[in-house]
Amino acid sequence: MKKIIVIATLLISITVACKSKKATTSTAKADSNMDAQLTAVNARFPNTTMEELKKGHSIYTGACTKCHGAKDVTVYTEPRLLEIVDVMAKKAEITAEEKQALIKFAVGVRATSK
Repeated sequence: MKKIIVIATLLISITVACKSKKATTSTAKADSNMDAQLTAVNARFPNTTMEELKKGHSIYTGACTKCHGAKDVTVYTEPRLLEIVDVMAKKAEITAEEKQALIKFAVGVRATSK
């Protein structure tokens, strides 16, 4: 019985340790992408903050993908993207502040995908 408990504990520990490393790597990559996006967005929208980009990402992964799934925003030109966000912001009932955050996030994704 002790052998089973030791083996089960060992397997659980290995599984948790492996998942933690993957999450850390993924988080580090996401943070690096957000830093690059912030730099790109600030060229277009000065004084944009990381909090705004994170808010835009949250809106995109919430309100937008809830109905449409994860769309590739890089396939749209910036003017077309702004039109889409303008129309959909009304339907999704997001605030003007949320709309701006979403636009900044999308512009950042487009700018860093090249």
